Amino acid sequence: MSRQQLAPGEQPAEPGFQYFLPKQRFTITSTFRLESCPDANGGVEAAARPLIIKQTASAVETSVPDATEFHSIPLSTMTSAWKTTTFSGTLYENQVLHSIGVTVDDRSGAIIKGTLSTAASIARVVIGTPTSVKPKSLCRPEIYQALNTLRSGKAKLLDPSLDEKARDGIAASMISAKGELEFSQTYVFDPTTATSEHTYILDANALLKWYQSPDLVGHMDDKDQSNYKRTLRTGARVIAPKLSTTTIPDNLKAQGVIYREPIPGTLQLCAGPCTDQGMEVLATLETQLAQLGRHVVIPLVNRPFQKNNLSLSFLQNGRLESVTYGSESTLEKMAGSAAESAATIEGYLAKKQAAEEASDAKLAGAELKSIKDETELIKAKADRIEQATRLLNLSGDL
Repeated sequence: MSRQQLAPGEQPAEPGFQYFLPKQRFTITSTFRLESCPDANGGVEAAARPLIIKQTASAVETSVPDATEFHSIPLSTMTSAWKTTTFSGTLYENQVLHSIGVTVDDRSGAIIKGTLSTAASIARVVIGTPTSVKPKSLCRPEIYQALNTLRSGKAKLLDPSLDEKARDGIAASMISAKGELEFSQTYVFDPTTATSEHTYILDANALLKWYQSPDLVGHMDDKDQSNYKRTLRTGARVIAPKLSTTTIPDNLKAQGVIYREPIPGTLQLCAGPCTDQGMEVLATLETQLAQLGRHVVIPLVNRPFQKNNLSLSFLQNGRLESVTYGSESTLEKMAGSAAESAATIEGYLAKKQAAEEASDAKLAGAELKSIKDETELIKAKADRIEQATRLLNLSGDL
């Protein structure tokens, strides 16, 4: 067995290296801002003001462990009685597979990238007031005060006679007013092959930050009611090519290292459901979705006389970043062993022959030296005889 798929917390059949495959999660932040609110008790102008709400949206993409994709590679797969094997594997902090067969120090954070708000949905609706009841104010008193602060502040900042201190004071009061007029909601979107879109509905209680008489929002025509509801809803969907299958073939289910090749896609954030006709797109993000991609298996092989060098490195979204593979075949390895033996024997014979030749040379040199010595001795005797003869000849002449 080269690999085992587990449930989170399940013990593997053999000790091994466990890892998760990643999936892409989108944290969506929808911001709602009140820009105008009618006030039936504030005079003709105030009562005639429309209700204006603006929604903007952004998203942050994060790679998180996929609980349905937890795998274990037994250490026995990576070892052999015929040779010494060193196995190295690294994980990101969230236990998502980072590398196999290569040591890396990079531990980048979970956040990959984010979107910026690119559009706004504005609900501009007219609130009607029942004629049979005493007029009521839709919004809270502090909300009207904050709206007045923004309206008057814009005009005051245009006054050239103001000094810097006065301008700073007006700007500070406007910033505080904006804080009263907006709030944000956070949603988590986990797309799957079965669920590629979802619509999040704002909790009605969140609007009590603005409203004093929320029942008044029911007094509007159907078109305004639809516009109002759409602006208070946030839709999310991913658009990606459809794969014929994402499952692993049966003959590869227990083999080697498994990963998923992310598929390119687009995340859309909308005001209301993204599937509605004429939907209003607030933001988009080009991304790659691991959970919608196909499975890929890289087999692990470890046989006698065989050296396998496999190095895999993955990005945090699950995409294969780099791969290095080198192998020496069994035949080449065995031939190499025979060649090494032959070289050893040849080396021994060469050394033995050199030693014998040196010994022969030494013996030949000694014999030559002996002959030379004897020749020198005979020559010396001949010279002595010649000298004696010369002396006798000289004596005779006398």
